[in-house]
Amino acid sequence: MILYGCGQSTTIDCKSPLTAINERCCLDEDSNSVCDVDEKPVIEARPKQNATTEPTPVVNETKTEEKPATTEKPAETALNTAEEAEKAGKIFAEKWQMKQYSIMYAMFTPTLKQKKTADEFKTIMELEPLYKRLTKVEFKGIKLIDADSAELNLMIHTNIQDIDVPGATMEYIDGSWRVNAFVDVFEMQTYDAACSGYRNNNDYDMEDCAFDFAKKLRLADYCNMSGCHYVACLKVLGKPSGMMQEAEQCYMCQPVGKTTVECILDIAIKYDKIAACNVIKEDRYSDRYCKCYGGFAKAKGTIGYCNTIQDENYKEFCIKEYDGEYC
Repeated sequence: MILYGCGQSTTIDCKSPLTAINERCCLDEDSNSVCDVDEKPVIEARPKQNATTEPTPVVNETKTEEKPATTEKPAETALNTAEEAEKAGKIFAEKWQMKQYSIMYAMFTPTLKQKKTADEFKTIMELEPLYKRLTKVEFKGIKLIDADSAELNLMIHTNIQDIDVPGATMEYIDGSWRVNAFVDVFEMQTYDAACSGYRNNNDYDMEDCAFDFAKKLRLADYCNMSGCHYVACLKVLGKPSGMMQEAEQCYMCQPVGKTTVECILDIAIKYDKIAACNVIKEDRYSDRYCKCYGGFAKAKGTIGYCNTIQDENYKEFCIKEYDGEYC
């Protein structure tokens, strides 16, 4: 190519298939004097994929709703069966054999528990002569009556005799077998149930039993039934047990070789208080004022004690005893 002008001329030689256009060499396939590179859009080179890398497959993920974890309950074992009733009956017999009365009481029906407290039941079992002599309890089996009740066969052995426990049954209540027995124990008054068996016993009588009964249940009222243990019973229970109580005991436990009045007079002299004589009932005026007041005045050697009596007739009784006369 030859350029003409005033300045310097420059010639560009381009090797085919390139053509000199605007002082550069470029392709011009359509011969329009415009470099093809200026006509076609620039295509960005894409990186080549590694031939060994496999395209990651697209997985359509489907979300599933999570269900809350549930704990399956094991199948419940039926308890109102003959097997379970027998098991409960054996436990009851074993606890009786071991004299674990509190556990026995826990196995009773609610109806029985309404009639006696656990302490009352325990006291009866420890004092009642038959149960007190118990050496062995034998479980002989159960017999279902229906789905919720059964007969309970027990035999008790003592050092004297063997006895079948009468009328013992079991009831299925609130998921467990309960025992219904000891009708004599639960229907009688607690003291009678515990002590009436000693009515004709000379070695350990009802008064001895009343003393132990009062101590076990902490009931001072039963000290009044304990005879010669009266004052000792009151002391054990922390109740007043002085002169008046000792004088009252003379009525409950007459000393050998003395009358009741002589016993009370001895108490008055022991405490040096004539007031002990007032334990004697008012209608027994001869005993109170003659024997006791007069006897106390005579023992003290002063008739002044007779002068404390307001009633003249009663005062006369006292003076007669003081003087050794017959009232």
